[in-house]
Amino acid sequence: MDKPDFKDYSLAMFCGGRQVFRSREAGLKTLVEWLEIYRGKYRGCLLHDKIVGLAAAKLIVYSGLASAVAAAVASAPAKSFLQAHEIPCHAALWVDNILTADGTAISPEEVIALETDDRDDFLKKIYRMAKVNMDAFDSCRGQCGYTPWCRECMESRGLTTELLSSK
Repeated sequence: MDKPDFKDYSLAMFCGGRQVFRSREAGLKTLVEWLEIYRGKYRGCLLHDKIVGLAAAKLIVYSGLASAVAAAVASAPAKSFLQAHEIPCHAALWVDNILTADGTAISPEEVIALETDDRDDFLKKIYRMAKVNMDAFDSCRGQCGYTPWCRECMESRGLTTELLSSK
């Protein structure tokens, strides 16, 4: 498995030996958005995600994109969930759970993942929590070429999706 370079990104996906995307943005929202953008476009990819908890693991499995995951930090529940779906996960550090930034509690995303077994309910709750705004896909956040989120950048890469065409 290729060794992640989390100095250059916090999230990246590699398919067929080439980098498909990368982002320096932290948090689950970026993973939610990217997995939606690329859903159905690729399979068998290697996903590098700096922190993989159970919420991220569920999103990864439900997307159908990744066949392997590499992380700086990953939780035991994430490892179990990924393994149950035959997706190996390699991490530099294994933890019991992903905690809040102050380290005092399990992160809200993890609580949702731990308490929600139904796939559709989980996705609704995570999307609501991540505040995924489909209008954001009309603007690439001024980072064209690095984060191809605007319609023009996506279309130039052949990445029109149901999400974009349904608007």
